[in-house]
Amino acid sequence: MPLLVLLVGFEIGVNLFGALVPQVQQEFRVSAGTVALAISAYHGIRLITNVPAGRLIARSPLTLMLAVGGALLSAGALIVGLAPTFAAVLVGRVIMGVGSAFFFITTQFWISKVATRENKAQLFSYNQIAGLTGGALGPALGGAVAGWLSWRYSLLLAVAAGITAVVAGRRLHNPTARSEGSPQAVPKSAGRLRISTVLGPGMIMMALLFYHGGVLSTLIPLFAARKIGLGPAAIGGVLMQGTVWRFGAALLGGRLAMWFGTRRVVLTSLVLMALTVLTLHLVESPFGLVVAFSLMAWAHVGGSLVVALVTDIVPEAHWGTALGLNRTFADVGAVIAPILVGSVIDRSGFHAAITVVALFLLSAAIVATALTTLRRLHAPTT
Repeated sequence: MPLLVLLVGFEIGVNLFGALVPQVQQEFRVSAGTVALAISAYHGIRLITNVPAGRLIARSPLTLMLAVGGALLSAGALIVGLAPTFAAVLVGRVIMGVGSAFFFITTQFWISKVATRENKAQLFSYNQIAGLTGGALGPALGGAVAGWLSWRYSLLLAVAAGITAVVAGRRLHNPTARSEGSPQAVPKSAGRLRISTVLGPGMIMMALLFYHGGVLSTLIPLFAARKIGLGPAAIGGVLMQGTVWRFGAALLGGRLAMWFGTRRVVLTSLVLMALTVLTLHLVESPFGLVVAFSLMAWAHVGGSLVVALVTDIVPEAHWGTALGLNRTFADVGAVIAPILVGSVIDRSGFHAAITVVALFLLSAAIVATALTTLRRLHAPTT
């Protein structure tokens, strides 16, 4: 699907900045805390733009929304790449964040619209694989270009990804819903969306991004360096291996959802993620870390299916708002996780941080189970 190819390129564009942080900090002579604002600004702006973007996407041609997301990403990346001051970097990162909100919600809406009940989980597993591919290539390519030339030239990758999305938005045809086996067949007047309907999937999405920011980006790198004594290259290898296993987990999750149902697979996956995080308590060697992290990666079988769950329980007329809210929950998790996990590590050590992450995931699974059980057969109210 051309959309998944676009997603790989877009993920490269939005994920390359992390590898550029040391050079950005050095050039502008700012503190670590200050340069971290360039990362948090990207997620922070999406907290207030996801829902408006989702509503606009629901009322607009999806090809146009792809182009809007691509144009904003290119414009923001260009501002960052040419930034004379760090303040300009922040402005560019904010614009990139808005562009990503438009693009990612549009792709979720697109896949939901063309999917049938039989193939929806499988399509979203492919969506996650595309995201994982771009997420893995982004830092690698960005860091390579930065090392070869400079961090400013790395932003050209994001500019190119945005321009590609603009061109594709002009050439692709707007999707039409498939009538056979369509998950939703509701009238335009689907009533009012209850916020309680999206709270369950929202809690799951928050937990998944909390896991990503708290475990993959914070806990594992610090644990591997300080407790196990691994260097940057070895840590990168462990994280890359986890990404490879998550490819398999995404495909497995899509297949399991077809057999057992999306909701059951997603909630079970969240519990398994919490339990496998606890195996880090037992790790005392590089081999132990590889084994534990592999188990954690394979537990991630439900990570690609949350959007499928949202569009299963929410009428199509409300997909724009629901998907926007879902992305907002995700960004909340992404923002608070590094701060919370990092603070717990500093104050109480790694074992406390491991326990906190596991309890957060288990709590989210319990709350989401209760909420999705209550609203499983959701009917819009007038």
